[in-house]
Amino acid sequence: MIRYLEKNEKLNIRSIYEQCFQDSKEYTDYYMNNCLKNNFVAVDEEDGEIIGAVHLIPKTVTTGKLKTNVFYIYGVSTLEKYRRKGVMKSIFKYILSDMYEDMEAFTYLIPSDETNAMIYRKLGFEYVMDKELQKKEEARKKPSHSLILRKAEPSDFPRLAIFAESAMEERYDVSLTKNRDYFKKMNDLLEVEDGRIEIYVENKVVVGYRIVVDDEAIEEVLDNETQSMTWLLNEKKPYAMARIINLRKTLRLIGMRGVGQFVIEIEDSVLPGNNGRFKISYEHTNIKMEPTTEEAEFHVTIGQLTQHVFGYKLIDGLPEVCMKHGFFINDYV
Repeated sequence: MIRYLEKNEKLNIRSIYEQCFQDSKEYTDYYMNNCLKNNFVAVDEEDGEIIGAVHLIPKTVTTGKLKTNVFYIYGVSTLEKYRRKGVMKSIFKYILSDMYEDMEAFTYLIPSDETNAMIYRKLGFEYVMDKELQKKEEARKKPSHSLILRKAEPSDFPRLAIFAESAMEERYDVSLTKNRDYFKKMNDLLEVEDGRIEIYVENKVVVGYRIVVDDEAIEEVLDNETQSMTWLLNEKKPYAMARIINLRKTLRLIGMRGVGQFVIEIEDSVLPGNNGRFKISYEHTNIKMEPTTEEAEFHVTIGQLTQHVFGYKLIDGLPEVCMKHGFFINDYV
């Protein structure tokens, strides 16, 4: 039976979590004691035993000038003896249908490898963000005397948030909301993971930051004048996957460029409400979407449409939504 765990049952998830993931005890303790209570956990049970689980972590995302809540799908796990039996497919159909009923705009996840990415692709997910490979330590440039690099303190978080939010708005159409609370929670987690937030300061002004775990930058944002300090290479690999749940809501949040209309036929094998032919009229965030019998100009899967909307892989002729590579969600927990 698939269901969501009640608040007083959530810690029962620890056993399957520890069997499926190789996280340290310190990290697992932190997640179970500090994060889990705020999340939803969908499970499949057999004879009272949890055989599969998916964690849904609420996240605040900035889309243009607007903020919305979406779910980060995390902790996807199935007991080994139940794998390749459709357990995870059933849980995903359950949670995605739930999101559709609740009019969620979209959801996202970070696959652990390409084998899992293929599974998620069958459920309508596609890559929407790449992650840059990193320079070796000896190739990283040291700051000059006028540019200070130091560990961020809690007193830095308000102005760090101002810098980050401004940079996100300028460079991306969709990003995690980088407010003071974001950096506080990240700092708490980094204390467990033996990581740190580094900031670049010039003339008492924050001009960049980097979040580091195990000598790897899991997030780096630098202003234009500080780009020479980057740890990142131009080489990239696929990183985050997303899936549109409610197309009209997603388009209204981000806004479309210009004015116009088109007819599109969407194939979505998981959410029947998305499956069909629609006429879409748009003027920035004013979006009208209705079923139609008119001839379709575009035929796409929900995954292809997700990639187009978030600017990852554009469909020739289809009006643009996000700028190219306009999706930036470099998530942890």
